[in-house]
Amino acid sequence: MSTVYLNGKFIAQRTTGVQRFAARVVLALDRQLAPGGRRWVLLCPPGGQAPALAHIELRRVAGPGRSLHAWEQLALPRAAHDGLLVNLAGSAPWFARRQIATLHDAAVFDHPEAYTPAFVAWYRRLFRRLGRRAERLLTVSSFSRQRLAQALGIAAERFAVVPCGADHLDEVVADDAVIAHLGLEGRRFVLAVGSENPTKNQAGLLEAWRRLRPDADCRLVLVGGRNQRVFQDEGAGDDPPGVVRTGWLPDAPLVALYRRAEALAFPSHYEGFGLPPVEAMRCGCPVLVARAASMPEVCGDAALYVDPADPAAIAAGLQRLLGDEALRARLRAAGRERAAGCTWAASAAALQAAVEAAA
Repeated sequence: MSTVYLNGKFIAQRTTGVQRFAARVVLALDRQLAPGGRRWVLLCPPGGQAPALAHIELRRVAGPGRSLHAWEQLALPRAAHDGLLVNLAGSAPWFARRQIATLHDAAVFDHPEAYTPAFVAWYRRLFRRLGRRAERLLTVSSFSRQRLAQALGIAAERFAVVPCGADHLDEVVADDAVIAHLGLEGRRFVLAVGSENPTKNQAGLLEAWRRLRPDADCRLVLVGGRNQRVFQDEGAGDDPPGVVRTGWLPDAPLVALYRRAEALAFPSHYEGFGLPPVEAMRCGCPVLVARAASMPEVCGDAALYVDPADPAAIAAGLQRLLGDEALRARLRAAGRERAAGCTWAASAAALQAAVEAAA
């Protein structure tokens, strides 16, 4: 049996959705592998904290200098030359001999205006090459499978769907100190989680907040940051009153915010999967999402839907949630039920099946 190598670039990166996916699938896969079976090896760059694994071997691979991109493009394919390389976090080496690639969405084709020109040019070329040459392709939703297949001009059957889980938050001890630190003690607040990618529609949410004009004790808490090398500046201008920006947060304070928030607002124009709504559901937080992209597939009947292109509709949805305790209670219950089916064990099983079919 050929060795399966896992691209461990994600261990040296800040955790966003794609790194979360990679790390959690690897941990869940490690729990499912039986001794004496196929050899799996996680190839990691220097630096970063590697996960503790029982069945997947871990190997550090030196690279040319400190660039993670150079490590992935040059050192990684050499280290995986005698087996099948599996890439889980969006990117992949250009020259790998045999590989499986996970393409999380088709945003560089569908929304190129959200990214820098260099980012769009590289990922469009890379995705097209992977579409032609990869042994198998993976993605995180049926929506992404259809959009990627159309953008790349290949059959949708080339993609296996490996959805995200949300049960990683069950292991987290909430850091409730964040509530006082952000000045939220005794206040109601709406939470929004996501990078400052223009497709996340933070400008639309802020405009909705201006129109909503909630009471003086209510806050809109924005969690996340912007990578200037990847995303274009949305140019939203000054924040309206009542907005609190936290920057990126680790899981412990984030779980505390999910549990204390009146609702999660996620009016994104475009998602390949959309992990924050499922995380919020797992924590018992009512969810408002856009009726767009993967959101209906992921959230089902467990969310309140709005038109992301209409700030007035977003404001009206927030007003409903803030003013209707029965609606919030219904969405909490429906959300917990929906999120119960989103487990990393199921994700790892889908990955393993796709790899075994290709290996």
